[in-house]
Amino acid sequence: MELDNAVFHLLRRALQEHTANWQAQLPRMTKPQYAVLRAVYEHPGLEQAALGQLAAIDKATLASLLLRLEQRGLLLRTVDAGDRRRRLLQLTDEGRATLEQAAPVADSVDSAMLERLHLHERDQLRQLLGKLTAPPESAPEAESPGTRH
Repeated sequence: MELDNAVFHLLRRALQEHTANWQAQLPRMTKPQYAVLRAVYEHPGLEQAALGQLAAIDKATLASLLLRLEQRGLLLRTVDAGDRRRRLLQLTDEGRATLEQAAPVADSVDSAMLERLHLHERDQLRQLLGKLTAPPESAPEAESPGTRH
C-alpha cells in the first residue's frame, strides 16, 4: 500500500491541516482546551472525572489542562458538598465569553475543510469516524474468510 493511500496517513494529514488552520485563527486556544470549555458549557456542573471521557482527553493531560484554564480565569473547580472526592466544573463569566467568541471561529475552521465534501459525504465521514472511535466491543464482528451472509 502506498503511503499516500494509507487511511491513517490521510487522517493525519487532514488533522495537520486542520490544526494549522486552527492555530492561525485561534492562536490562544488549543483544540483540547476548546473541547473542555465546550463540554463544561454544555454540561454545567460536570464532574471532572466524566470530562475526560466526554472531551476524549486522558487523565494526566486533563489535569494540567484544567489547571491552565483555571489559572487563566476561564474555569472554576469546586468540591461537591455531597461527596468531597468529586470536583465539579463550571465556566467563569470570562470563560463563557471566551468560548462564545471562539465558537464561531472554530465552526468556521471546521466548515472550511468540510466544504470540500458534499453533505452526504460529511454524514458518511462522521458515521465512519464514529465507528472507528467507538469501543471495540461495539464494532461489528468481522466475517471469516469464505463466510457469506
